[in-house]
Amino acid sequence: MRVQTGDVRLFFDVEGAKLVPEGPAMRERPTVILLHGGPGSDHTEFVPFGSALAEVAQVVYLDHRGCGRSDRSGPERWNLETWADDVRAFCDALGIERPVVLGNSFGGVVAQAYAARYPDHPGKLILTSTTAKLRLDRMLHVFERLGGAQAADVAPVLRGSHAQFPRLHPCLPPALPPVAAGGRRAPPRGPPPRRGRPFRGG
Repeated sequence: MRVQTGDVRLFFDVEGAKLVPEGPAMRERPTVILLHGGPGSDHTEFVPFGSALAEVAQVVYLDHRGCGRSDRSGPERWNLETWADDVRAFCDALGIERPVVLGNSFGGVVAQAYAARYPDHPGKLILTSTTAKLRLDRMLHVFERLGGAQAADVAPVLRGSHAQFPRLHPCLPPALPPVAAGGRRAPPRGPPPRRGRPFRGG
């Protein structure tokens, strides 16, 4: 299915009912919007997981503009602000209120931007395998420190792509504004504590 949101039609699919019978009445279940990774991928990465989730919620699979079966629009519109606005416009077009927005990888970056721009709109935000800040120089150092020789062998390839990253992925910012509960900006925090033992490969 597709719905018009601004200048594009966004493709989506739905699994699970919004209303389910409970005795003599109908009970409303939460609506979960799944934002896929990419850019360039589509919602099918979620299908096995989403089917299980549909047992307790109405699940909405959404393809970002320029991805999957949604309209491409133009490259000048492939940016974080537009993708975030698309989530809000999509909800408005379908009458979805207080959605649970789950973003994976790039979809998590979009979800954070959406929550920062519309802090009172989502009911909940779930982020998986994503980031709020891209620091490839630090990532490469950690790969080498924790991964040993194997990671060190791969590091030159990653370093080569590092210079091209802003050009290849202009939609991803160096950092997103952190948002705490209630839409307030969260205070900066130090590095996260180390957990577990370093991975040594093998």
